[in-house]
Amino acid sequence: MQALTISELERASGVPRSTIYFYVREGMLPEAQKAAASRAIYTDRHLALLQEIVRLKAEGLPLTAIKERMAAQIASAGATDVDLVAEQNEHVRHSILVVAARLFARRGYKRTRVTDIIKEAEVTPQVFYGHFASKLDLFVESYGLFVEWMHSFLAGGLVDEPDPAARELARTHGYLGMRNLSPDLLCLVRSEALQEECDMQKVVEKSYGGMTRATLEDLLRLREQGQTALPVPDELVAFGLLGAVENMVMRVSWDDRYSTKDVLWTALFLFLAVEGAYSGRTDLTDRLTRYTEAVERLAAQPPPTPPAAYLS
Repeated sequence: MQALTISELERASGVPRSTIYFYVREGMLPEAQKAAASRAIYTDRHLALLQEIVRLKAEGLPLTAIKERMAAQIASAGATDVDLVAEQNEHVRHSILVVAARLFARRGYKRTRVTDIIKEAEVTPQVFYGHFASKLDLFVESYGLFVEWMHSFLAGGLVDEPDPAARELARTHGYLGMRNLSPDLLCLVRSEALQEECDMQKVVEKSYGGMTRATLEDLLRLREQGQTALPVPDELVAFGLLGAVENMVMRVSWDDRYSTKDVLWTALFLFLAVEGAYSGRTDLTDRLTRYTEAVERLAAQPPPTPPAAYLS
């Protein structure tokens, strides 16, 4: 069931709101759900009824006859236990998040203004602040959405890749793409993750959980296949690998001594070391040479970003 405001219902049906209100008073349309004193929520059922009323009027039927003929449809449309207000609020909240994620990714945190987000999301300041207490609150949640986009984007290309080390290389490359879009995104999220009793902690946890989930799944499979019992939590190992990449990226940003290729090689080395420990292997020399072509190929490409539709 699609929730609609009076403006959206008016546009979709071509019927003026004054006429819609009249039909509601006459019992030809169900009452809308009240979201506020001056705001009501309609549904696509209202739209279907309006379209039928318009059709029957065009055939020359009077309103009394139309109401009688449509009595069963009107009663059915009014019988719903769906909380349309909550559904509409969630839709608006998600729309704001999508707009914010795109703007933060294009402009960075500092250059993205709340007024720009409000304008592009087509909401009022009152609606915006009804969902998000501050720009920082919105940033952390929209970052979580951006992580989901990147995860989905990368996952599609790794479905048929059987080698966990190759998958980790691709994920590292994707992380570099996220950082290149806006370096301050990761810095701000990490600072929020360190705050004690922070209201946004759950959102930050979810974001980092999304970034480490695929690595953790690979580690769990390696543990099942391995012969060595390791006294380390797999989740901490996954976070440790991500943290290593984050710190390498920070070091690379200081000067020109190291390159993307250096980051990829080092991330691969660390993952293979972990994989070797999980499986009981210790000599990584031969294994590293297998990935020369993969490292060279990825290093020569710009890090991936989500499809343009997400960011335009």
